[in-house]
Amino acid sequence: MERNRDKPGFAANKFYLGAAALLFFLGYTYNINRASLGIMDIFQGVAMCTVVVYLLMRTRIPTWLHLVIMAAMYGVYLAFRIRLEMNLILPNFTELKASIPSGADFTHPAIMNAMKAVVGDLGFVRRFLFVHFGLFAWISYFYMGALCYRSVTARAGVAWRWAIFFLVLCVSAPFLLRDIFPRMFLDSYIDLMLRAIPSYVFLTLGGAGLAYLLSRRYYRGAINYRNRVGKWVAGRLEMLGKESLMFLVVHWWMISTVMLVVKIFNAPANFRGLPGWDLNIYFRSLIVMAGVIYLVPWLAKLRDRWSRTGSYGLKVGVVMFASIVLAVMVLFAAPPLAHYLTYGSSLGFAFLYPYLRGRLRKRYTKKVSTAPEV
Repeated sequence: MERNRDKPGFAANKFYLGAAALLFFLGYTYNINRASLGIMDIFQGVAMCTVVVYLLMRTRIPTWLHLVIMAAMYGVYLAFRIRLEMNLILPNFTELKASIPSGADFTHPAIMNAMKAVVGDLGFVRRFLFVHFGLFAWISYFYMGALCYRSVTARAGVAWRWAIFFLVLCVSAPFLLRDIFPRMFLDSYIDLMLRAIPSYVFLTLGGAGLAYLLSRRYYRGAINYRNRVGKWVAGRLEMLGKESLMFLVVHWWMISTVMLVVKIFNAPANFRGLPGWDLNIYFRSLIVMAGVIYLVPWLAKLRDRWSRTGSYGLKVGVVMFASIVLAVMVLFAAPPLAHYLTYGSSLGFAFLYPYLRGRLRKRYTKKVSTAPEV
């Protein structure tokens, strides 16, 4: 918003609200792959928080009032979360959390049963506002980021105040509501879906804020590195940041690919009732990281090249639809294969959304004719 505020001929409201609506609804093709159709996943959360913060930041209210509004929004979430933790909303909430072993992998069968119970009993409105990437659970990050960015870019010498504020958030995080939320870090999958407890929010907000201020002060970009290794690492990190949507989809794809290979490798042993081979979690992470670092730039270049061809959007849409149809056809016969096929939908989303967003920007940018010189 700040960068395009004075851009002539650019209909900012129409573009940002239209892009958010596109992200919200098209993002459900990603939700299919993540089995999260009944809740707000990351792209619905990003879209909703972007719209609310965008509209609030266009007002002329002072920063302190913005902070009050942000605190009130988080207060709504915190009131819900405390009542939930105390079994006042769902009487069996503690039992549902305990049904999932501590540190269980996200494929553990108990997770699906517990999440069905939690999501089903909370109802649509609470799921929309509070669960996973719900509006009140995540808007603090967007709001704080927008306020900090506007402040440090508009006024010189205020960054140190923000640094102190973010440092206080980090330091105070372990001591917040410890009687209600004794664990500072997430202990189960249900905690992950309802993770915006005070310690988590303060630590992540403070850490992200400090990282932003330090990067703004000291980081000068990969192009300015003289060391070849440093230049390569910084360049890759910049690429992954710019292609965050592609990164998100590809990292899940790589995780599922590694797990599917292990499952296929263990199939003969499982058939004979013998113990299977388990890939060390750290080695698995290295494989995933290497795959992401290589694949994201390659896929981004492939997307940019293909997007210049005719009927690009239609072609990607057909592939996405076909992958969903194929997944449904094999769902009951081979569930792991069905899930893997839905990556055609989520990868298609990563290919399609930037293209459609670019079309929206072009549509809402009018050429401004300059007056002829006399």
